[in-house]
Amino acid sequence: MKNNLSEEIQKAAEILSQAKSAVIFSGAGMSAESGIATFRDPGGLWDRFDPAEVGTAPGIMSLLSEGGDTIREIIREVVEAFTLARPNAGHLALAELERMGVARSVITQNIDNLHREAGSTRVFEVHGNLYRFRCLNCESKFFVDRSDFLERLGDIARGSGPLSLEGIMERVPRCSCGGVSRPDVVMFGESVQELGEAIFEAHQSDVMLILGTSGVVYPAAMVPQEARKAGAVLIEINPTEVVFASKNDVYIREKAAVALPLIVEEVKKRKKKK
Repeated sequence: MKNNLSEEIQKAAEILSQAKSAVIFSGAGMSAESGIATFRDPGGLWDRFDPAEVGTAPGIMSLLSEGGDTIREIIREVVEAFTLARPNAGHLALAELERMGVARSVITQNIDNLHREAGSTRVFEVHGNLYRFRCLNCESKFFVDRSDFLERLGDIARGSGPLSLEGIMERVPRCSCGGVSRPDVVMFGESVQELGEAIFEAHQSDVMLILGTSGVVYPAAMVPQEARKAGAVLIEINPTEVVFASKNDVYIREKAAVALPLIVEEVKKRKKKK
């Protein structure tokens, strides 16, 4: 692939060069390429911890009542991964597609904010955003500084002695109304966010670019299917497996950070010729 562009890369570039309303759908594999391990793969959080305990409010309360050691361990891992994570070449290529007028929007299952940091401006986050908070009093939402929030989490992870809900809340940013807030991320048992908007985007797309998703987390996984029903061409880039084999038109077995920059360069060449 280093010396010759694959046939699939060429096909994807040709399709995207003619697209009027391409929509991106990204999953955990996209974040993994920036150093944030996927939760569901072997060794991930859900492989080592019970999601019913660490992924729900009642479960977290139960763990806190036991001293909070498990919570501290998880927070420590999250802080280490998210502190080092930066947009990869794939994220940057998608932002370039938007600037070129090819990409309409990004629909992502990831909570790491990396699409926004890369420069994508129309981002729909169905599982929320770690750096956005929701006030439990007035329901307003607000973004917090990434470094400041991760430092707050780091203080919690580095603490000693029993961990309490009160101790955590002391470190959580407050809303301007004075109310207590929580990270605006979707926990197990909670409804996904912006699903209606995501489905609308899928229906408006003429091409959907599917990146690094396992296709098993519903209802988010229905988005590519909705795009297909609406007549969109599906391009899947996934280094481990083909997820939408019966529905996609192009499949590229490669990391998004490798394939997307190559595709973007080919799209630029084709657009210059027009």
